[in-house]
Amino acid sequence: MHVLLLVVLVLGLIGFTTRVLAGGGEEQPATAAEATTAAEMQPQGDAGPATTQREREDQDEQPANTTVSITKKPPPAYASGAKAPANQPGIGAAAYAVLDVDRNEIVLASNDTDTRPIASLTKMMTGLLIAEAGDFSHPVVVSEVAAGVEPQKDGLIIGNRYPRGILLYSAMLGSNNDAAAALGEDLGGSYGSYYAMMNKRAKELGLTRTNYASSSGLNDAENWSTARDQAIMLARAMENPTFAKVVGTREHAVRWPDDAKRRVYDNHNDMLATYPGTFGGKTGFTTAAGGCLAVIVKRGGRTMVGVVLGTNDIWGDTPRLMDAAFARP
Repeated sequence: MHVLLLVVLVLGLIGFTTRVLAGGGEEQPATAAEATTAAEMQPQGDAGPATTQREREDQDEQPANTTVSITKKPPPAYASGAKAPANQPGIGAAAYAVLDVDRNEIVLASNDTDTRPIASLTKMMTGLLIAEAGDFSHPVVVSEVAAGVEPQKDGLIIGNRYPRGILLYSAMLGSNNDAAAALGEDLGGSYGSYYAMMNKRAKELGLTRTNYASSSGLNDAENWSTARDQAIMLARAMENPTFAKVVGTREHAVRWPDDAKRRVYDNHNDMLATYPGTFGGKTGFTTAAGGCLAVIVKRGGRTMVGVVLGTNDIWGDTPRLMDAAFARP
């Protein structure tokens, strides 16, 4: 009997020790910062036990990983009358192009192969490269250069770590230049290497008159493209589900890593709310580039990508351009 009691006590002690080492028993509640950090470091698809109720009420902070590889397609042809003066809408943009995605045709164009600065339309390539890279919980360490990029910025702190997925929404919805710079530097290892990645991908996608020399679009002198190339860029990038989800999101809430407070990004692309059928795109502006906008719209079974460059009225010019494009047979 004494031997049996001793065996029972030993087995009970072993079981208790095993539960403690495995994390069982009573848990101490994590602080907000600890809970946020733990949740962000979980693999995609596993919220982890440290996710707080308030975080579950927010939108997902990380986009879904995808393995889609977008390949080069034949260059778009020009539809009959695409450049005919009689078919052009009365808009003030210096250059524009509308691509019928399914037909792979340019249906309206003016100065569409002229090279121009494209401002933050550049971020479409950064967004695509990050979407293709995946691993959205990957911590991006912010350099002094990235943290200092002006003027539109998210207030990144030198040396701090930010999940790649949060910075992707920051760059694409908020158009924050420090976020785009940090993403590019981290992915490429250096800015020069990252620009080489951008230009390599541009050639693969069929962009023939484009040179990337910025992750954000601030370099107006050496970072340029055409309305035609940027229409192709958006059409191809939308084939990536992660990219499409991000640029089609009107508002996205995250838990900010520095202070665990809720931060909301509003998409600068007003046409998502004001022009029926719009489901993605990107805005841009610098003094040299003027107003720039790329949008993708579906209407009546047709999908069109429209790009305007160098305009003082992106919200007037772009709807007029898209109306005229959809009116074309």
